[in-house]
Amino acid sequence: MGEPVTHNARRHTYGAWMKDPLGIMGTETIFVMQYHYGRNIVEEFENMDMFKAGITLKTYILPYKWDGTGAVVYGPYLYYNR
Repeated sequence: MGEPVTHNARRHTYGAWMKDPLGIMGTETIFVMQYHYGRNIVEEFENMDMFKAGITLKTYILPYKWDGTGAVVYGPYLYYNR
């Protein structure tokens, strides 16, 4: 066991970042949902290097705002609490 590694930092201390375990959306693609409620924007990053650099590939606007940090990307779908 070593020390924790910070890959990226955001303005808000809560949120979620995730990958698609099926790889349908890309094996290296990272999705980020900042904050833990009241937002409806998901950022897509091509890979860890782009995530670290803060270079967004795509931005998605969801039809509903989310609540909580338990979202998951599975294939081409995003599951989240609203």
